[in-house]
Amino acid sequence: MELAEQLPKREALYGFILRRVRDPFVADDLVQETLTRLIAYMQSNKVADSLAFSLRIAANLISDHYRRRGMDQTEALEPEIACHRPSAEQSAMARQRADAFARALGRMPPLRREVFIRRRLQGQSHREIAQALDLSVASVEKHVVRALEWLHSELGREGMR
Repeated sequence: MELAEQLPKREALYGFILRRVRDPFVADDLVQETLTRLIAYMQSNKVADSLAFSLRIAANLISDHYRRRGMDQTEALEPEIACHRPSAEQSAMARQRADAFARALGRMPPLRREVFIRRRLQGQSHREIAQALDLSVASVEKHVVRALEWLHSELGREGMR
């Protein structure tokens, strides 16, 4: 097999490098240097997987590139690149709060719970709730206030305020 046939696809190598340096000109230079070193090595040595070997060469060249520039590869990401998803800790805390809320809601008196769910979770108006449950509007308002007080108190007991 001819040497040129053993070389990895340039696009795969370029994509690998570009994702790490985020500069197309630097990526082009590093691809060229990677292929030059790979070819020089392959002239006197056998390489079983030229893509894997070239990716290792590229990774070393990328490290050298950052070292020459005086910066570590783990430099802080630009704000628009940083992940805005909540951390695992934030997700766990939110799950705990949601579970505590569900438990407190489950312990609430049935009519109060129904009024609260219709008003706060389903967005119905006081008048709609009053008509549906055959209550006065003032009674619906009181149930909502008491439900909020109940939840505040119950979540406080669970340390979730």
